[in-house]
Amino acid sequence: MNGDEYILEMRNITKTFGDLVANDGVTLRVKKGSVHALVGENGAGKSTLMNVLACLYKQDYGDIVLNGRHVHFRNSRDAARSGIGMVHQEFMLFKDLTVLENIMYGFEEKTAWIFINKRKTKRKIKEICEKYHFNIPLEAKVNDLPVSMLQQVEIVKVLYKGADIIVLDEPTSVLTPQGVEGLFDAIRFLARSGKTIIFITHKLKEVFAVADTITVLRDGRVTGNVRPEDVNENELARLMVGREVMLQADRSARELGGVFLRAEDVSVRDKDGVLRLKHANFDIREGEIVGIAGVAGSGQQQLVEAIFGLSGVEEGGKITFLGQDITRAEPRERRRMGMGYVPQDRLGVGANALGTVWENSIMGYHISHGFKSKVFLRHKEIDEFTGRVVSQFNVKTPNIYEKLGNLSGGNIQKLIVGRESIQDNRLLIVEDPTRGIDVGAVEFVWAKMLEIASSGRAILLVSHELNEVMQLSDRILVVYNGEIFDGGRYQEKNDREIGLLMLGGGESDAG
Repeated sequence: MNGDEYILEMRNITKTFGDLVANDGVTLRVKKGSVHALVGENGAGKSTLMNVLACLYKQDYGDIVLNGRHVHFRNSRDAARSGIGMVHQEFMLFKDLTVLENIMYGFEEKTAWIFINKRKTKRKIKEICEKYHFNIPLEAKVNDLPVSMLQQVEIVKVLYKGADIIVLDEPTSVLTPQGVEGLFDAIRFLARSGKTIIFITHKLKEVFAVADTITVLRDGRVTGNVRPEDVNENELARLMVGREVMLQADRSARELGGVFLRAEDVSVRDKDGVLRLKHANFDIREGEIVGIAGVAGSGQQQLVEAIFGLSGVEEGGKITFLGQDITRAEPRERRRMGMGYVPQDRLGVGANALGTVWENSIMGYHISHGFKSKVFLRHKEIDEFTGRVVSQFNVKTPNIYEKLGNLSGGNIQKLIVGRESIQDNRLLIVEDPTRGIDVGAVEFVWAKMLEIASSGRAILLVSHELNEVMQLSDRILVVYNGEIFDGGRYQEKNDREIGLLMLGGGESDAG
């Protein structure tokens, strides 16, 4: 192929972190106006390669050719000025600033090159939001917005900066099916307009829905460059993982026991006093996986917070766990009783990026199990527990003393799911357990969750992935506008019927 066909060439890129080789002679060629998917397992080197492109990392070896010219970016701002825009998997926003301030930061419209023209800037951003179907409150503080909306802010921020090459790193991980389709419409429109999209994802269906070309990475090396029409999902998964992958949950029939948890007339208000969850009634039985589906912001977050004790319940509501009234119990007490929690916001709530792997592994464990000595941590016990998490959940890390923030997003996710799963919690509350992880890891996490249920424990699964809810759940509850609807038992309803309930087409009272 003639090099003039490509807007971007990354030639023989090598990037190491100590003894870890993240990119090993990777060559990537991307055509102008195309949607180029970059897929691979967690830790395969996808995000590292794009961080090199955006000059967040400096490559050890290799060249970057942009529009036929060799480039050497001084810093990330230089890369952005050259037309490289990146939406990161973990959000890069100032939480105390408004949405508008975050989007325009560093790229403000100015009057006479001196004063910021906030009105003109806001008008331009509003036009982008309307054009690409993003409904975000520009004057709201970022700190007050749910995770799903923060993803939209990041995408609009890149669109506003007018990048020629837009890198989207797992952009659909917290979007609803409607939001995903809206994003895909935007991606297609951008490509037709001459923009170039590099789309990092682990979701194979998305690759086939939107990509023109696919590059596969495994262990830091390219294992394939293919077109969607030339491969199927199983073949692509094999290129990614190096083995056959089950794309369906391997379920087996199991007996359900007595009620573990019961919610009666549970209502919850948000911090502004708005009633977000309305008179919820449901229970979870021993050995049961109850799935919660719903469009983002429908009340499922308040439901989870009520169950784990992060939000107060309105008078008259009651939550019982293992026969005890826990309506007013603190999260610490609920943990001691055997309730685990995997939050949606893995770095904001679920982990500390500045802490080590071992420090993040024992979060919650020290409350429910302790470490024998009440004064000193028992590092032999800590190392053993952390080793089990890393080994059983295949967390790729140089060692357990590595800073968590140095791991890929998918490996952070596996660590959090792992630490909560192997503590023998009686009830595990899990939000988006496979967010940002590859097909091989999805297969593994699904198998672990089914194994947990088969052992007689219970799971409350909240996921933006409707397929995940349908694959794993013994019973589905749909939350719409704060009310709970019966989504049926396993395979009782199809995705269209459940989707209709998610949009309000059903009768409440799940029982």
